[in-house]
Amino acid sequence: MNKAAEDLFGYSVRDANRVNIEDFYPPGVARQIMRKLRDENIGEKGKLPSTQVNIVTREGIEIPVEMTAAIIYEDGREAATAAIFNDLREKQAVQKKLEEAESQLFQSEKLASLGRLAAGVAHEINNPLTSILLYGNLMREKLAPDHPLLGILSYVLEDAERCKDIVKNLLAYSRQTRPAKEVFFLNNLVGESLRLIRDQKLFMNVNIIKNLDECQILINADKNQLCQVLINLIINAFDAMEGSGTLTLTTYRDRKAGKAYIEIADTGGGIPPENLSKVFDPFFTTKDVGKGTGLGLSMAYGIMEENHGKISIKNTGPEGTTILLELPEEQVSNEFHFMSIG
Repeated sequence: MNKAAEDLFGYSVRDANRVNIEDFYPPGVARQIMRKLRDENIGEKGKLPSTQVNIVTREGIEIPVEMTAAIIYEDGREAATAAIFNDLREKQAVQKKLEEAESQLFQSEKLASLGRLAAGVAHEINNPLTSILLYGNLMREKLAPDHPLLGILSYVLEDAERCKDIVKNLLAYSRQTRPAKEVFFLNNLVGESLRLIRDQKLFMNVNIIKNLDECQILINADKNQLCQVLINLIINAFDAMEGSGTLTLTTYRDRKAGKAYIEIADTGGGIPPENLSKVFDPFFTTKDVGKGTGLGLSMAYGIMEENHGKISIKNTGPEGTTILLELPEEQVSNEFHFMSIG
């Protein structure tokens, strides 16, 4: 065992000699490795081609490694086993970041294309829709209160109004403007967003927990846009809990990475795993017809991206969903802190 292996496993050479070989791997892995080394059908007998396994450190932490191994023979008998390990943690971290970047780029290009399509569709629909609403309301005013067509006309106008809302959302989606950035406290954003919707009936039976970081976390972003995102996410959480449950809002930061976070966790029914990769797609919704256009999360994705942030979503346990908003933390001077607080 050389110095690099000591650092990787956490054992000194003396300590390693007292450890059973099976304790260096997850249960059963050491036996599998030895079987492969002795298997003539897997490469040359006594040699194991490069393969990926997990090792277990002295602290019990599993680490992914690339391993090559060989049996050392003396007089035709197995005398020892030698192995070379290559720590894969950094490589996997880089690969994960690359995959995330590629996924984000693909999503951005897809949203941009759909945004242009949405704008075109909205403009084409808007003019005839305006005529339907205009002449439909004129007809309703002219018809007698007991006219047999009045009820049918009311349904037509109701659906036309719903189409009008869809067109409005399409135009809002396609016209996402550049953020008007300002420096503000992250906790204030959470408080203001809650105040704006506190009178809604959805609040009645929902327990709201605020775990706000004691540090005054500053960010530089479009406050109105982020407030819109946060309100939509909170309302979505209330809908998922169907009027009762617990909503937890958490803020924190990673000073080393220079990132600030808002976490929105609910105790609703969660999202089916097969839908997790689709939730940010425009027009994707699991709500009943008439209760959502499927543009809310895709708009949130676009807004976060415009503000140099990220949004991610995951299921938490058997019930509930957690959404994470990530933003760059604003680095400011002590003078600014003093002026802002005082």
